[in-house]
Amino acid sequence: MDLLLHNPIADMYGPQFLLFYGCVIAITLFVCWLLIQDPTKNQPLRLIPTAPDPYEIAYLRFQKAGVANVALFNLLVQGYLKISRKSITHAPNHPDISQLQPIEQQVFQKFAVPTAAITSLRSASESVESYCHIYEQQLHNEKLLYPGDWQSWQAWQMKVGLMGAMIISSLGGYKLIIALAKGRYNVGFLIIMAVVSIIWLFGQVNRRSRISYRGYKYLQQLEEAFAPLKSKSKNFGVVCSPLEYNLLIALFGMNALDGTTYYSYYQAFFPPMTSSTTKTTRTTSSSNSSSGSSCSSSSCSSSSCSSSSCGGGGGCGGCGG
Repeated sequence: MDLLLHNPIADMYGPQFLLFYGCVIAITLFVCWLLIQDPTKNQPLRLIPTAPDPYEIAYLRFQKAGVANVALFNLLVQGYLKISRKSITHAPNHPDISQLQPIEQQVFQKFAVPTAAITSLRSASESVESYCHIYEQQLHNEKLLYPGDWQSWQAWQMKVGLMGAMIISSLGGYKLIIALAKGRYNVGFLIIMAVVSIIWLFGQVNRRSRISYRGYKYLQQLEEAFAPLKSKSKNFGVVCSPLEYNLLIALFGMNALDGTTYYSYYQAFFPPMTSSTTKTTRTTSSSNSSSGSSCSSSSCSSSSCSSSSCGGGGGCGGCGG
């Protein structure tokens, strides 16, 4: 028991311990940061292919929903499908489906029966699911996604974060108990250092993204290379090819159709709000606004109390040394 209360750490004065504690925190955070580094960070960037595959790009960015968007839009533009009375079905006298890729044929068959346009994306997503495994494997091979199982990678990062947090909290907690046992309550800096460092650490290990660093850089390159398509597709004097439109949707989503000659397609998939919906939304917004005012007022009250408390508790700092 005496060893717990009297040892080099327990007897260390406050400023010296804070310096020592700061060094331990810095080393711990640095080691954790090294352990969770993306293994693709130092690899050469992937070059943009001469004929980029819109489906692969769409899967990298938006997963199967993105692939479904591209396939559905491509079939509409090329005259295989048509929108009629807010539903999508086969177009009469459509081109030969043997010209289509297998994934497009699968989506085309899905609409043999007229389907509501607003639910068509979900139907198309179900059709492309089996083909998305191929894109998943391709992207893994190119290391554009995290290597191996993404969930395992997340679990590893979380394990590193927990180990780091345990080191920081154990040392800080021990000194906190010793300080309180000796009747020293100026432990504000000690608590702040521990809390801030642990929050930062979990912020680093809790990034939920399946795309690797190499994948992000590849997408960034593609966006820069094909950014002119945005303005080109909105220039009604210029005709974009189906491939260009597919790349536009694959990279920037269906929202990119806004302002183009195919804006009506976007409206079919995402119809504007009706007046009743708008009214409901406004009512909800008004309610939220009222709630927000109450909360704001409450917050102000709390803030005042908090400030008062802080004022009364001046002299925070130190670590009980």
